[in-house]
Amino acid sequence: MSIAHHPGDELLLSYASGAANEAVALLVASHATFCAQCRARVQRAEATGGRVLTDMAPVPMSAQAYESLLARLDEPARAVVQAAHLQSDVPAPLQAYIGTDYGALPWRHVGGGISHLPIRTRGGMRARLIRAEPGSGVYTHTHKGEEWTLVLTGSYTDKTGHYAAGDVQSTTPEISHQPTADAGPVCINLAVTDAPLVFRGLLPKLVAKFHGF
Repeated sequence: MSIAHHPGDELLLSYASGAANEAVALLVASHATFCAQCRARVQRAEATGGRVLTDMAPVPMSAQAYESLLARLDEPARAVVQAAHLQSDVPAPLQAYIGTDYGALPWRHVGGGISHLPIRTRGGMRARLIRAEPGSGVYTHTHKGEEWTLVLTGSYTDKTGHYAAGDVQSTTPEISHQPTADAGPVCINLAVTDAPLVFRGLLPKLVAKFHGF
């Protein structure tokens, strides 16, 4: 598979260091299942970080830090992805959140061939799946912050280019666009935002507010 659009270095490094927000980490990990190039970059970054830690002088831990670590060990953990269904179209990191079948999900219909499904993650950012029938498009919008979109199935096009399975699009407040699903397979995307989207027109704004965009 040829990937044309990748996460930026900042996202890859934050993921490799373990500092990424859960929603961003989910997107990067899912992209890496498509992209050998980014898998290799993450592995190199992890190896570099490991060497840095090895060369650092040991520092005593406080009692509070030790107690905090023990408390975190007691927190419920998500299902380990070792049991991922390799025959599923759903990337293994995403299976722990939504299962193995896009068709079985409780999609929430927005209108005009568009549906969505919020994904519960921690850390303040929002993650959701967007499902678009061929030829359907999201309302024209811009962004109060950043949005990262990973194409999982199918493809879409906007004024910035064409995005197919495995591609990641990054958008900022300067970009106003209307992503439209191409002909062919249904387009399903994983979208992560750090702030609400900004839609034009009264109806799109009301629909967006109702669905939590």
